[in-house]
Amino acid sequence: MDGHLSNDADSGREEKLLGPADALRFFGKEELKTTVILLYAALAIILWKYIPSLPLPSATTAGVGQIEISSYARAVGRGAELLAADEPIPLPLFLTGELKCFAALVLMGLIPMAIVKWGFREKLADYGLRFGNRYTLRSILIFTPLMLALGYWGTGASYAFVYPFNPLAIRAPVSLFRLHLLVYAVTYYVGWEFMFRGFLLKGLEPKFGLFAAILVQALAAALLHIGHPLSETLGSLGGSIFWGCLALRTKSLLPGWVQHAALGLALDAAIFARLTGAF
Repeated sequence: MDGHLSNDADSGREEKLLGPADALRFFGKEELKTTVILLYAALAIILWKYIPSLPLPSATTAGVGQIEISSYARAVGRGAELLAADEPIPLPLFLTGELKCFAALVLMGLIPMAIVKWGFREKLADYGLRFGNRYTLRSILIFTPLMLALGYWGTGASYAFVYPFNPLAIRAPVSLFRLHLLVYAVTYYVGWEFMFRGFLLKGLEPKFGLFAAILVQALAAALLHIGHPLSETLGSLGGSIFWGCLALRTKSLLPGWVQHAALGLALDAAIFARLTGAF
């Protein structure tokens, strides 16, 4: 009987915790920061995922895989025509193709930074925007060459269906392709590292604990790779755990940014080299 009463009591407590009034706890003082971080991260990740990196086929509806942005599609189409005709492509037109990279900087970098600084009233340095400690340079020197090698020689032809994010870059002259790599490094990877290893990891650590926060940001990063080659999606889970641990060890986003960017830039360079014979 005692056990039965205990179960009933437990059941009652569970029902009370799940009551409608308890929804307000998400926005209470103790939970507000966690709620803002997780809700904004989910929103930003969803929006970024559906921002196009290629124009939608004419027979495809916008809801299938990306948002339909007609001005982007027209610009990329015009840029592709110029490149096919070996005519110079205006720089603003080429940079329009970097839409997904610029969106990453805004959605995953600048807006979360603003939330931290003006919403939470916390220091960006505490979220990894600093040089870090004595392990920072050491880790960059050790792991960056490995990432360059993995990106250039460790990926297959299937990656060309996803990268580069700028669809004009793969057909562009070498000079414009190098510009793409620069934009890619300082927009996409800055935004990505701040979102996952800064905003999510450092923001959730006080509430969730060290290891749970590492795994939450790794899970989010891995889910964002769905639709990419399986090897990349699986690798993103291990890489996110590694760079999460590294961010905590060095107290900086710099090593993860350098290494992750080295991996991605080497991958784009490998695709470009295989398809064009240049670079």
